[in-house]
Amino acid sequence: MSESELIHRSYDKLSIGFTDHSLCARCGTCAGVCPVSAIDFDEQFYPRLNHKRCIECGLCARTCPGAHVGFSDLNQAVFNRKEPAPGFDGYVRQIWVGRATDEGIRSGGASGGVVTALLWDLLKNGVVDGCVATRMNRKEPWRSEPFIARSYSDLLDSQGSRYTIIPINQMLAEIRNTVGRYAIAALPCQVHGIRMAIRSIPDLAMKIVLIIGLFCGGSLEPYAITELLEARKIDKNKLARFEFRGGDWPGRIRAIMRDGGTKNLHYSNYKDGAYIYLISLYMPRRCQTCVDGSNEFSDLSVGDAWTRDNRGNYKSRSCSKILVRTAQGEKALLEARERGSIQAHSVTLDPSYRTHKIQTQRKGIAAPLRIERWRRKGLPVPDYDKPLPQTTLKESFSERIVTGCLYLGRFYWIRFPAIKLLTSYGAMPLIALRVWIKNRKYRNSNKL
Repeated sequence: MSESELIHRSYDKLSIGFTDHSLCARCGTCAGVCPVSAIDFDEQFYPRLNHKRCIECGLCARTCPGAHVGFSDLNQAVFNRKEPAPGFDGYVRQIWVGRATDEGIRSGGASGGVVTALLWDLLKNGVVDGCVATRMNRKEPWRSEPFIARSYSDLLDSQGSRYTIIPINQMLAEIRNTVGRYAIAALPCQVHGIRMAIRSIPDLAMKIVLIIGLFCGGSLEPYAITELLEARKIDKNKLARFEFRGGDWPGRIRAIMRDGGTKNLHYSNYKDGAYIYLISLYMPRRCQTCVDGSNEFSDLSVGDAWTRDNRGNYKSRSCSKILVRTAQGEKALLEARERGSIQAHSVTLDPSYRTHKIQTQRKGIAAPLRIERWRRKGLPVPDYDKPLPQTTLKESFSERIVTGCLYLGRFYWIRFPAIKLLTSYGAMPLIALRVWIKNRKYRNSNKL
């Protein structure tokens, strides 16, 4: 019997990635929970099965967050509440804004190094024995990889945002098989998988003491980096390090070369002229149907503090917003603050620090609309037990336009010329127009 026939025979006992790539989150949970190490990944991080090892235990199917995420069950497990959380941010105890006090951590972070500072505080004070994080592969610095950081230098290696797909939950295998306690910094889909794994493997609950959730507007396909390098005519074999947000806040995409030189891959910064284009061309199909952008089931969620005042100026430059969700998250934050690992102040009573509008539109409005529309067309979509939000005709039209752009991004002959143009000097007028429109909105809102 062929491998495909074996997979089909036991498809109900396997995670969705073996039968439908469009629903696979590529989070790595299936490999992380497999008791016989029968799962690894191909070049694009989709799971592969060693059918000779597979014992058809069904564990990878039960913990897979690709085809189904039960928000009611996860709310019950994490918050002891069955009802849906109010608003896009989910259940929140407190909201803080902060940054690392350690200069090495603060300067290396995308927005003040809060995540790294929290992990280092846990590690250096013996609360955990290791921290699950990501880094650029040292031999192939255009590729990202998960690892367990066990030292200060390890954590410095993990700094900086990495927006491409990384199956970080494969590290659950090492957690299961080693003695110790761990903290994890992960994206929403990965946290869904971790929480589902904890429900199926109770020992993990004793070993994972803190889950730091990262805000997410959507990941990028693994080949996004190599195509960016190709577009700017940079030889990847001469690359020493790749940075999505290098330099001064908010950072810019750049290549650090082996000869010590730095090459910027676009002519603006991350916020105004990079991520918006990348996410429109390289967002995976499964990310397009994710409805959790604020990492609802983490112990605390961390993201950029993009909040602006009524003049359009950032209130908290080079800082992160922290949504405290659980007692464990509150304890970790307050202890790190008391020990001087982070500087932070509460903004719980300031409504402007709720998740910004674009993020809410992308994950809280457009994604549910897309799911419902694709479901009516008979296309495979994930199953969420969340009600469809009330939307306007304008929001529905906007979702269709965005989805059309995402569809075009599937074709190399369209996306590559587009990204080549959008990262060139020729895109500067478009960026200037976008910034002008944004500033005009703030000026008009201030007049009301």
